Amino acid sequence: MSNALSSTAIRDVVQVVGLSCVLLVTGCSSVRQRMSGPAAAEATIRRLDAAWVKAAETKQVDAWVDFYADDAVVLPPNEAMATTKDAIRKSVAGLLSLPGLALTWEPTKVEVAASGDLAYLYGVYQLKMLDEKGAPVSDYGKNVEIWKRQPNGGWKCIVDTWNSDLPPAPVAAN
Repeated sequence: MSNALSSTAIRDVVQVVGLSCVLLVTGCSSVRQRMSGPAAAEATIRRLDAAWVKAAETKQVDAWVDFYADDAVVLPPNEAMATTKDAIRKSVAGLLSLPGLALTWEPTKVEVAASGDLAYLYGVYQLKMLDEKGAPVSDYGKNVEIWKRQPNGGWKCIVDTWNSDLPPAPVAAN
C-alpha cells in the first residue's frame, strides 16, 4: 500500500474536522450567550440605572440625557411628550433646576426579553424640593424605563416615564 492517503481516509478526516468546527462554534456561541444572556443584561441595566441616579445628583442635564438613545421618548408628568433630544433636554433641565432638588429612584423589577435586545424596568422614586415660598415639598411615585441594546452592544433608555403616587393638588377656586 502506498503512503498517500486514500480518498476515503481524506473524506473521514474532513468530516471529523468539519464536525469539530461546528461543535466548537456552537459551544462558544452557547458560552457567549450564557455570559451575555438575560442575567448579565439585567445586571447591566441595574448598574446603568444606578449610574443614572448618580448623574441626576450632579444636576448636569447632559449627564442625565446621555442615558437616552437618540430616538428616545420621555413622558414626564404634567408635560407634553418629549420626542427629540432638544425637547428631552428642556424637560430634564426644568426638573433639575427645581430649587432644593433631591431626587432618587431604584428599580423594583428588571425584565430582559428572551431576544436579549430589549428590557424594561419599573420602580419607585422619591423627590424633595422647595416650593416658591421655600417650604420643603416631598413627592414619591413610580417609574418605568424601556431599554434597548444598541448596535455597539451597550444599552440606552428608549422610553422613560414617571408619575406621582400623591393625589392631585386641589384646584384653587376663582
